[in-house]
Amino acid sequence: MISTLELDGLQELRAALIEERQILVASVRKLRETRRQKGTFVLGDGSEAGPRLVALQQQIEVVESVIATLMESQT
Repeated sequence: MISTLELDGLQELRAALIEERQILVASVRKLRETRRQKGTFVLGDGSEAGPRLVALQQQIEVVESVIATLMESQT
């Protein structure tokens, strides 16, 4: 049986990963907008964030999978 503390910790981890993903997206958006305003924007600006974004999404999916498995085992 899963402890409430463990489940709460996993939920917090999931929320932190989602928040990090949102911060990354906002940072790229701000970078691109700033460069557009300065006239220095080129296609691909912010693309270096792509691998980090993919990694975050994969981490979120793993945590969600663990949570779902643990919830299933409780029933």
